Amino acid sequence: MNPARRIGTAAHLAAGLGVLGAAGYAFVAVVGHVFHGPVDAGALNALISLYMLVNIIGPGVFAALEQETSRAVSAAAARGEPLRPVARRAGVLALWSFAALVLVVLVAWPLVLGRVLEWRPGLFAALLVAIAGSGAVYWARGLLGGQQRFREYARTLYVEGAVRLLPCLVLLAFALEVPSAYGFAFAIGSALAALSVVPALRLPATDVTTPPDGMGRSLLYLAGAIALSQLLANLAPVVVTYRSPGDLVAAAVFGSTFVLARVPLFLFAPVQAVLLPHVTRAAATGRRDELTRRLRQVLALVTGLGALGVAGCVVLGPWAAERLFNTAYRPSTATLALLGTATLVMMLALVVQPTLVALSRQRTVTIGWIAGSIVFLVVLVMGPEPIAAALTAQLVGPLVVLAVLLVGVLRALHAPSAGTGASPVKGRR
Repeated sequence: MNPARRIGTAAHLAAGLGVLGAAGYAFVAVVGHVFHGPVDAGALNALISLYMLVNIIGPGVFAALEQETSRAVSAAAARGEPLRPVARRAGVLALWSFAALVLVVLVAWPLVLGRVLEWRPGLFAALLVAIAGSGAVYWARGLLGGQQRFREYARTLYVEGAVRLLPCLVLLAFALEVPSAYGFAFAIGSALAALSVVPALRLPATDVTTPPDGMGRSLLYLAGAIALSQLLANLAPVVVTYRSPGDLVAAAVFGSTFVLARVPLFLFAPVQAVLLPHVTRAAATGRRDELTRRLRQVLALVTGLGALGVAGCVVLGPWAAERLFNTAYRPSTATLALLGTATLVMMLALVVQPTLVALSRQRTVTIGWIAGSIVFLVVLVMGPEPIAAALTAQLVGPLVVLAVLLVGVLRALHAPSAGTGASPVKGRR
């Protein structure tokens, strides 16, 4: 890819993520203005919890589908193999993943999910719609990313963001105070984004019908890892709300502040999508020097971006939370600094992950997120004060993940090469 085209691709992805990120923050801002004060604190917390749960349950599993599909497509293309069997196998895995998630949500509703969503059936239905849409759009993005068709990839971001943003603004203009309406407005974006690129997903016909080996097992490893990464990224406000029935206003302020500190994660997301196909092809052809060089470059880029995010949280965060999200009071700069630093650590861990995936070390990725999640959950649940416990957990959990993944990359890069065309997971740690 020549430099001019690379810049154009980066601009499209950045703009698409800008629209999608703005839609997410607009959703939180809009519901913060519509549902404010002690009387509406329960509805506001339920909608913010829906926002967090969509990011945990939907992308948490289906981002794994995207990564595994992108890896398999990139590897097949590097070896000159047909892509349609990979796409078909990925579609079947998407349907199985959707069915499993629906079962989990149905079981969780009477146990804990109903309380978090205030027992509102409309929000429950919106969550199911969001899961279905996520499955479709992440499958499409995996195919497009693996073929390095990033302009079409960016189109899904534009559409998803616009469909989430515009209905919320319309509802705000009509001053409608129905939580389920806002939930559905947020939920339908992913499904329409997938439909927008259906014509671009046609692949050449082939006589090969045998599905690629190892995708299911690899997906299980990645799904576990990415679900846990989304849990670390989004669960804290949900637990704070659950643990603070007597102080819902403070919980709502923390939830809005938490979302604000996640802005750099939205700006960073295209890095994974662009990085994975490149490092996969380098790994498939044995070019580990290129793998190392790309990883160093991206780590430096992400560190700089994350540092700017921390500075932005400290300088502008208190004002933005109060003015844009209409919080009941200004959060402290210390809270925003801790959340911003935690976001930086998450970004570093997530940028190391594609290199391990390309090197067929999916199990190492999962082990890292399991270790970090255990530490995160223990601190989050056992801490005596909910918000302080959430802040501490949000920092130490990702630090554990980053340490495990970095050690895994160093070991993988110094291990003997398995050669081009190796199975994605067999016998690998």
